[in-house]
Amino acid sequence: MKSSFFRALLRTVPLLLVLGIAGCGDIEWFPPYVRQPTTPDSFSFQPKTNTEISAPVTSDAITVTGLTGASSPVSITGSAWSNSTFSIDGGAAASSGSVSNGQKVTVTHTSASTPGTSTVSTLTIGNVSANFVSSTKILGDFSTPVTVGSYLQADAEIRSVDNIAASHTISIKDSASGSAIFALTEPGVVNPDSTVIFGSVTQTQTFITKKIFVRNFTSVVNAGATTTLTIDGIDYPVKLTP
Repeated sequence: MKSSFFRALLRTVPLLLVLGIAGCGDIEWFPPYVRQPTTPDSFSFQPKTNTEISAPVTSDAITVTGLTGASSPVSITGSAWSNSTFSIDGGAAASSGSVSNGQKVTVTHTSASTPGTSTVSTLTIGNVSANFVSSTKILGDFSTPVTVGSYLQADAEIRSVDNIAASHTISIKDSASGSAIFALTEPGVVNPDSTVIFGSVTQTQTFITKKIFVRNFTSVVNAGATTTLTIDGIDYPVKLTP
């Protein structure tokens, strides 16, 4: 008797489940995505590297597409020092406004005041955002040249971008005799002593921050030779005339 009851119950449960689900009505377990009229297609900005320090930097233009409404709000934020603005179709700089399909937008900000530092501006159109990032050159300004024996010498700071250790290849040349030499030291060194080795051989080192000293014969510099450091394939002329 009991076994017959349980067999009947098992036959009934699936039917009850089906009826229960069927009676739930039009339940939307996963509501369909509805694109807002102000939502554009995604966009992005190419980063810019090796920019000058404390200088305006402008992104490549992006073209607004994908809006289903007439326009969309646009705004910008950025690093504290950045003075971030945008321009629509080459117009006046702004920090907020509206934009329509087909219009071109560029971002401009002021680069950092220190070498090897990134500046970030975030442009938002509707509910879509993208960052424009620029980083300053890793070599700081050289000091006023001084006379060291038969050489003229200047120094500068080299700082990897955003204080993240990186490998850098450094070489030196001049336009005359090839007598230019350099040495890498720790940042706190003021006057390199006899233990610091100067040379013209290309070096590859991994570091966050270093100081670089550059020397060339006074006679060569006074004859008009140009001394040039090359760091990671980028040439940096070094002013050695006092």
